[in-house]
Amino acid sequence: MYAAVGFNGITAQQVVNRLAERQRKKREQEEAIEKITVEMKSNQPKKQTESGVIVRGIDNMMIRLSKCCNPVPGDAILGFITKGRGVSVHRADCPNIQADESDRLIPVEWENAGSPENKSYQIDIEVQAYDRTGLINEVMHMVSETKTTITAVSGRADKDKIATINLSIMIPHLSHLNRVVERIKQIPDVYSVKRVTN
Repeated sequence: MYAAVGFNGITAQQVVNRLAERQRKKREQEEAIEKITVEMKSNQPKKQTESGVIVRGIDNMMIRLSKCCNPVPGDAILGFITKGRGVSVHRADCPNIQADESDRLIPVEWENAGSPENKSYQIDIEVQAYDRTGLINEVMHMVSETKTTITAVSGRADKDKIATINLSIMIPHLSHLNRVVERIKQIPDVYSVKRVTN
């Protein structure tokens, strides 16, 4: 380059223009990144999403709730950028989130996190109790008293008279699940009630 300038093959002005162009492009890239960052941090009005989850600053992203951990409002959640299927939302403690792919994790949040709304989310719970007549009826009655929709029920008992009842229920928020669990625990002979994840 020095020789080309010395022999008038290129002018000093051409060199300056090329360097200035490079600096301008770098500055534009930095400004674009800063603008996106500011938009993501801003508290702009959010569109309602089907999943009930938002990625701050991005409106048109496909978001789906992961079936492995069934997150519901009230759970701490993380978004995982999938290949070709948008963002998959997992509970923060989900074992399927791999630490070696942390560059694909993004922060996400529940819409209207503080107030439950009309959306419902499926949760699976497992009840273990002493097997006796009418147990399933009592469990279903307690759940229905909390105004909770039951979508599936199955039960079995082992030779030690331990009954395992699996329920799929629809809830709007984690606090509602806690109320259902507490009501079931009040039934005589119930040993444990826990949330089930795949």
